[in-house]
Amino acid sequence: MKFAQASIALSLTAAAGLSGFTALTATPAEATTRCTGGTLLGRYALKSNLNNKYIRAGIGSDAAVGATSSRIGGNKSWETFDIYDLGNRNGLNGGTYALRSTQDPNRWVSVASNKTLQLKRGCTTNSRNRLFMANKVGNTLQLQSLSNRQWVIQRSNNMLQANAPTAGGNVPKALQYRMIRVSAGSGSGSNSTPPSNQQQVNLNGWLKGNNKGVYSAQRSGNNFQMKGFLNSKPFNLITGTIQGNIINASWKNFCNNSTGSLKLRIDRNRLVKVGGNPGFNTSWTPTQKPASISSRPDCNDARNLNGTWRGNNGGTYVVRQTGSIVSWSGRGGNFKNIFIGQRQGNTVSGLWQDTASSQTQNSGRLTFKVVNGSRLVRVSHTGSLGNSSWTR
Repeated sequence: MKFAQASIALSLTAAAGLSGFTALTATPAEATTRCTGGTLLGRYALKSNLNNKYIRAGIGSDAAVGATSSRIGGNKSWETFDIYDLGNRNGLNGGTYALRSTQDPNRWVSVASNKTLQLKRGCTTNSRNRLFMANKVGNTLQLQSLSNRQWVIQRSNNMLQANAPTAGGNVPKALQYRMIRVSAGSGSGSNSTPPSNQQQVNLNGWLKGNNKGVYSAQRSGNNFQMKGFLNSKPFNLITGTIQGNIINASWKNFCNNSTGSLKLRIDRNRLVKVGGNPGFNTSWTPTQKPASISSRPDCNDARNLNGTWRGNNGGTYVVRQTGSIVSWSGRGGNFKNIFIGQRQGNTVSGLWQDTASSQTQNSGRLTFKVVNGSRLVRVSHTGSLGNSSWTR
């Protein structure tokens, strides 16, 4: 499959190199955060979907990174990384990852001048060659370098380079890396516990997400819930249990019934995400109650494609939209496939591919139009894709 012209960031979950991404500009020196100040998602090993080898750092004199290991050397090894989500700190656009070596915690995965991935010392929000836009679908990750806006690809020598212009290619699996959780990690940063004498945020009232949405929060004893609203319509519900300054919670989307986990820390003036599945926000701060809200979700809103869709020739597709990134997991009859793309207005362009367990083995590019909140129509495609329209 040729590289797609429209870029797609990550998590094939990259959820999509999309040429439509807005160029990122360096933030002022005074607005800088160390990468350890981000949300520690946990300690992970990454496994190549191309050769089923684990990603190893510190290879050779230039400390290169490649898919070369047959096993994980241990919790603290060249095959494990502490992954931090920098969110939208200091002008970043959210979903920005930094990967720190656990074997050498002073060094971070970086894009060198020759575009190879190597370990380099130090990491801040101004170190754009240490930062990657993450596209994550399930446990599959794709990474786009913020320094050159190229995708991380496994080359024929099994070394990783940030020089794929789009999240596609003749061998799409070369851009896919499975995340295998090793432990919660040992970093401090956003996982540190605030002093007990700090005044904590009020958990009965309205909170605003740092990226989108407002939330109605309620606490009753050790029980906590928070309902999220987008465009005045409810879209998800977070419920959990409070233990000290930590909330262990789960969430459910009202439109597509998707669920996930969430771990929050109660800070002095906000809630901070310290674990769980990727989502819209990494922190929540107090805000005023909206002037008007609805009690019913609007799952047919064309601005939000989340939900279950059916193809005109069969099959069901669970679609997820996070910002401008659109992905799906489809199945029906003899096929199972995934799609990752980017939405620009009412047009979505990206890449699709049958999964390893599918009886069919096809892949290609796809562009479709959002006709309304209930109908999608194919505009162009490559590969043997059976459906030409989808209804919610």
